[in-house]
Amino acid sequence: MVNRPGILRIALASALAIAVPMRAQETANSDKETVQALLQQVKDLQARVAKLEGEQSKAVPAANVVQTTQEPGPETKLEPETPAERSSEMDRMDPSKTLLKIRGFGDVTFHGDSQHGDTTSFTLGQLDLFVTSDVSEKFRFLGEIVFEADQHNSYGVDIERLLMQYAPKDYLNISVGRYHTAIGYYNTAYHHSTWLQTTTGRPFLFEFEDKGGILPIHNEGISATGLIPSGSLGLHYIAEVGNGRASNSWGSGTAEAVQNVVDENNHKAVNLGFYFRPQKFQGLQAGLSVYHDLLTPLNSSPISENIVAGHVVYIRPSFEWLNEAMVIRHAIHNGRTFNTPGGYTQISKRFGSYRPYLRYQYLNVANTEPVFSYVGLMHGPSVGLRYDASESVAFKIQYDHTAERNKDAINGLAAQLGFTF
Repeated sequence: MVNRPGILRIALASALAIAVPMRAQETANSDKETVQALLQQVKDLQARVAKLEGEQSKAVPAANVVQTTQEPGPETKLEPETPAERSSEMDRMDPSKTLLKIRGFGDVTFHGDSQHGDTTSFTLGQLDLFVTSDVSEKFRFLGEIVFEADQHNSYGVDIERLLMQYAPKDYLNISVGRYHTAIGYYNTAYHHSTWLQTTTGRPFLFEFEDKGGILPIHNEGISATGLIPSGSLGLHYIAEVGNGRASNSWGSGTAEAVQNVVDENNHKAVNLGFYFRPQKFQGLQAGLSVYHDLLTPLNSSPISENIVAGHVVYIRPSFEWLNEAMVIRHAIHNGRTFNTPGGYTQISKRFGSYRPYLRYQYLNVANTEPVFSYVGLMHGPSVGLRYDASESVAFKIQYDHTAERNKDAINGLAAQLGFTF
């Protein structure tokens, strides 16, 4: 379609451009007559342009007019009405907002100890890829993929966490998939990266299953948490249902501890708890959780498992104090009951880039305990220093003294370089 007003504007500009040199070449009388003629022509052209522009504005096709009174149907999407809504809508439409975001963690450790048969070694720690994606405004994907070597120096790959999270509001946050069981504090505060934690390793209680740990660190199922209306108390709840751990995975058992695909029985593990974060004391958190499962080992009576855990922690940018205690209760059906106490306390203070720390831990498993008798009694202090060389690199050195039942105490020394990328 030809734009007639645009052509007329060009003609008008050309006429004016021609008028200037003409005035310089004509005589005074001719100049006067020429100017009057050109001025009249300009007025005629301006009137014509105005008329055509008015007619064109009235000729907009009806199909281009938005019907604001139309009711939204099944496939009709309302246009965002506020700047915030428009921004949110654009974020969802922008592919870059939903692409995978990957954060990496790793560490290398040199360690040795006084235990007979052990050797000093350089050890590649876990290569941890932390993956997230904002699928939509309320749905989010979270994954944690770990590459790790075993005692035979062979590398394997584990999906440590794989979750689809739904968080419509602060009062309800649901995660479905493989998660870290919310027993106590440490297991959901520090995941598979040593760079995140102050020390070189996890406490006895929270050691991973494939490292000989006695807790169901991982689980497969549904986890929910959220804020309970409680004013400045900051009360939160925890509710989890999952497969629990395999009964033949501890000690010399060959089963995978985490039941990712098949549950060995129809009984589900349940974990309930709460914690509060009072606004008056920033950095303080205290909580309690109760975990229940039924273990069904082969050729043995079922074992009821109950874990009661409590924690009080105080964490500020330059100060850290962690305290946790729990009791693991195993009751054999028509048999005996065994209680295993454990706990730790850890304190550290930051001085610039340096953070010295001290941890004492305790775990006492009876020799006749039906599940973890191989662990026995373990207790002792750990002393160390963390130096943050940059925002992404940390160097740690740690000394451990561990006393065991009917065994010589073990002294160990480790130097670790942890990093994120």
